[in-house]
Amino acid sequence: MGLYPCMEKCNAHNSDGLRRASILRPFRNRALASASLSRSFLVSVAVYLCLGIIYLLFSPNYDWQSHRHDDVYGADYLQEWVGARLILDGHADELYSSKFLDWQHDPELIGFEWDKGQFYPAVYPPPHYVLFAPLALLSYRWSAIVWLMILLASACLAAWTITSTVKHGTEKTDQPARIECDYLWIGALLFPSMLFSVTLGQKSAVWLLLLSVTAYLLLNSKDYLSGFVFGLLTVKPTLCFLLPLLMLKEKRWRFLAGMTTSCLLLWGTSAAFLPWSVWPAFADGFRSAGNYAENAGYRMEWSCNLLTFAYGLTPELVPWCKWGVCLLLGIYVFFGAITDSMDWKNPRKWMIIATSTVLLSPHFYHYDLCILLVPILWLIATEPRRGFAYFAMLSIGVVLAGDVVTHLRLPILPLILVGIVSELRLSGVLHGSRQYRSYRLKNAIGG
Repeated sequence: MGLYPCMEKCNAHNSDGLRRASILRPFRNRALASASLSRSFLVSVAVYLCLGIIYLLFSPNYDWQSHRHDDVYGADYLQEWVGARLILDGHADELYSSKFLDWQHDPELIGFEWDKGQFYPAVYPPPHYVLFAPLALLSYRWSAIVWLMILLASACLAAWTITSTVKHGTEKTDQPARIECDYLWIGALLFPSMLFSVTLGQKSAVWLLLLSVTAYLLLNSKDYLSGFVFGLLTVKPTLCFLLPLLMLKEKRWRFLAGMTTSCLLLWGTSAAFLPWSVWPAFADGFRSAGNYAENAGYRMEWSCNLLTFAYGLTPELVPWCKWGVCLLLGIYVFFGAITDSMDWKNPRKWMIIATSTVLLSPHFYHYDLCILLVPILWLIATEPRRGFAYFAMLSIGVVLAGDVVTHLRLPILPLILVGIVSELRLSGVLHGSRQYRSYRLKNAIGG
């Protein structure tokens, strides 16, 4: 008889312990997840840092020599530094003149000599070069090293912003992540376009970071901030013409207001500090750059847009037939993107928008395909088969594009991108028809 009160006390004690354990379990799980996230983040930072050291020690583009041939120290970054240096030294009115080319070959200014038959044209708008003014305060050699670190940091931060976007998106939908999101940064590291971009000193990692922040803020219903960040991409006009049209179609005025604010701040500040003569000069250069397929520096194997596809079609076709094919494909891609009704929490929508932007752009090289990592990494986490298929196709396409153009004179990257858009559109139609049949079947059973 005296045993029962003891058992009751034990049971009460156990039930209290279980209750406390159930209450504390979410906090413990959250703490474990946070610790795992911290470890993964630190590992990614260490890996990207090691990659930067490898570039500085072994990459020809970062091998400092006073006499170089055609490989420029820091590669394409030279034009950003020279443009910003012209502005700092009070020669902004000559930004789009021959002085821009002369300064690229001034050994006293940049610290080395290289092939005078080559140069980088000034093709970016004036605000682009204004943004690089702080880096131009350093000597070119050290500025190029800082720029390399900025590119790698942007790639790393973009990968983790995409990770946060995926986690937030899967929480709001019934489509859980199927692959551990904390390791998505590996995909950004291994994407050939990212490696090409960093090797060439290109800005693609920065564009990726801005686009990933735009997506993250948009999914968190912070439309104004999302638009504000996206407005910074207007320094690269070939990247930012399609998304504002979609926002206008959906009447997302806060996004457009944020984009307008950052554009006014960026372009207005540049207009206030730069002489007026620089703007007509940029407009003239921009118009002539439209015929980039005829320029000596044009690389068909690097290009990804529909104009390249038309230009690369067999010479036996008459010009109007080439451009007719390009126009029809452009109409298909444009209306496919503008009429898409998927939710912004669906990575397929972002894939359609990003891919259509590439195809419709007047000029787009393969190192700028980094922006596709936003939807591709998202798809790898939620739809692994589709995500890995896109990743593999684009990676192989980037690597083999040169050989295909050499032997077949066929730009393969635009074909791959058109195929991706078509597959997404077809899968959306089939998914919609299945939903419609399911709805009709439920109604029939209910009736």
